[in-house]
Amino acid sequence: MKEQPGTDAYLPPVYERHQLHILNPAAGAGKHLMAAKHAVENTKGEMILSDKPGQITDLVREIFVREPCAHVVVYGGDGTVYEAVNGIMQSGNAATASFSVIPAGSGNDFSTHANDSGAIKKLEPTKIDLVRVRAGGEERWFANMMNIGFDCTVVWETNRLKTKPLLKGSGAYIAGVAKTLVKKKTTDAEITLEDCVDTEGNPVPDKTYQKSILLTACGNGSFCGGGFHALPLASLTDGYFDVLVVNDVSRRKFISLVGDYRKGTYLKENGEVREKFKGVVEFTRCRRMTIRGPERFCLDGEIFPLEGTLEAEVVHGATWFVGI
Repeated sequence: MKEQPGTDAYLPPVYERHQLHILNPAAGAGKHLMAAKHAVENTKGEMILSDKPGQITDLVREIFVREPCAHVVVYGGDGTVYEAVNGIMQSGNAATASFSVIPAGSGNDFSTHANDSGAIKKLEPTKIDLVRVRAGGEERWFANMMNIGFDCTVVWETNRLKTKPLLKGSGAYIAGVAKTLVKKKTTDAEITLEDCVDTEGNPVPDKTYQKSILLTACGNGSFCGGGFHALPLASLTDGYFDVLVVNDVSRRKFISLVGDYRKGTYLKENGEVREKFKGVVEFTRCRRMTIRGPERFCLDGEIFPLEGTLEAEVVHGATWFVGI
């Protein structure tokens, strides 16, 4: 049995829980239908199909309100994971809920980190962090990454380009970058980062920026854009999120640096920015972030308007994840 940290509760292992497999056919999960049927038969579980945007949040919330110790397997991309974690947190039973993801979307960046990077031990329930975002009177949660500025515009362009033949995953993202770069716009932003630490966990001074930036990314996961290793040191379990601020640069400079950005090699393992990125990129690890100024923000591929202030805070060990 798995003991939940900080409580006297003992959680049943995954194979003893009622397993519910939720497929998002619109995200490409239809090709996994037969595999899901076999999994349901083997576990005496249940299969549910979603048929409209946002429905997975409602389905997951209802499941965990009804069965606090159920296990949900979602089939889809990052948007599907976004919906699932919001359903978990809205249920009020995140402390006992658990979920897995089968990558079946056009963007599977959370799965790349959580399932494939070796950061999470497979088939073993692991408490992962989630980030709570408050903006415009709404509360939302994300598991992977928040993007603001250039990256957010790229996501918007990428979502449109994914409808084109032969443009999927990182190919669509690269095309989105190219299209956004033509109009390259900066964002005037005021950013405050609190409870900051270095990569060894030692406290460092809080940071405040008030300037024109190209983009900022904040994440628990390390990948975005269908495989860009934007936050290579990020962790789902350390109680912090990593923040990247990119200052305004010329198009030529951007193009010369984007390859290292894609590979995540702009940053050393100790969190120090490599020489050619100094003055361009600023890296911070912290618990809380406040930002004002941008017109929109993007959570795991979902775009929202921003009026006023956005507050983001990591919640350590928010729920259980089981790697597959």
